[in-house]
Amino acid sequence: MNGLERLRPLVSRGLVPGVSAAWLHDGVVEQLVLGQAQVAPQPAPLHSGMLYDVASLTKVMGTTMVFLQAWAEGRLTPDTPLRAILPAFPHATTFRQALTHTSGLAGYIPHRDTLAAPALQTALLTQLQVTAAVDRAVVYRDVNLLLVGWALEKVYCAPIQLLIRRRVLSPLGLMSATFNPEAARCVPTSYDALTQTLKRGVVHDPKSAILGCHSGAAGLFASLQDFERFSQLAFDPAPPPAWPATFAQLLQDHTVNGLGRSLGWDLRRDRHDRMWLYHTGYTGTFWLLQPAVHQALIVLTNRVHPVVNDNFLTWRDEFIADFMRTVA
Repeated sequence: MNGLERLRPLVSRGLVPGVSAAWLHDGVVEQLVLGQAQVAPQPAPLHSGMLYDVASLTKVMGTTMVFLQAWAEGRLTPDTPLRAILPAFPHATTFRQALTHTSGLAGYIPHRDTLAAPALQTALLTQLQVTAAVDRAVVYRDVNLLLVGWALEKVYCAPIQLLIRRRVLSPLGLMSATFNPEAARCVPTSYDALTQTLKRGVVHDPKSAILGCHSGAAGLFASLQDFERFSQLAFDPAPPPAWPATFAQLLQDHTVNGLGRSLGWDLRRDRHDRMWLYHTGYTGTFWLLQPAVHQALIVLTNRVHPVVNDNFLTWRDEFIADFMRTVA
């Protein structure tokens, strides 16, 4: 990979207002902070250390880590049924199926984004059905990690976001990462020109906005430096006690039928036949991590500002495919 220069077209082509990125390799950390934090209602500069709404990266930096801790402590295993901990949940879905998005869960919940938090949680627990896709296809759905988060709440007797803060963010030294950021420190997401409303320091995902501290699917705000710190801990042969020993088991396919997904993380194979952990976030974030060779790529953008730019997704997927073909 030629440094981070290949990310510059993200800004020059107008796919995102700005980008904060890091490439960790060979014991060095390259950084790129380019473009603007926002373009509407007026431009504002992007600074190093600003916080991004990282969207679904919450699932792997937060909820998956708490699950791995519970597994390491012998409180549950990937094959524990969710209903063993969540009796209101009617299906035989396991943590493995939920974390690999092979649960087959699907269904329509009327007026989902207008329900109050208790009603939304009850609906997601009781109104979905298991389809024929169970164990046959990876179908990415937020509800899988919401369910995992609610089960972990029962295990540890606290809201999932509080668990993430107490068990992951604080003990691992992720000093900027938070669910309650100061707006002034945040890169904005969407801007509604009609109402002149700018989302800044408020979670973009509607389900997570409703569920608040009970959402393990999104809601985290973090800086580039937080992701660098996490990545370096993944490289460390002697990480701090809060780092679960079970993390080492992630670099393999955890689906029942070899569908190419790990617990929490997606997987990508590079030209050297090495498996990388991979995850994306709706707001325009993505993260690649290969602990065995001490390499990581972190890209944070706000592709939903001022409005959602779907062209970013095509660019991202092509970029990742090229990265896997060329990485040293």
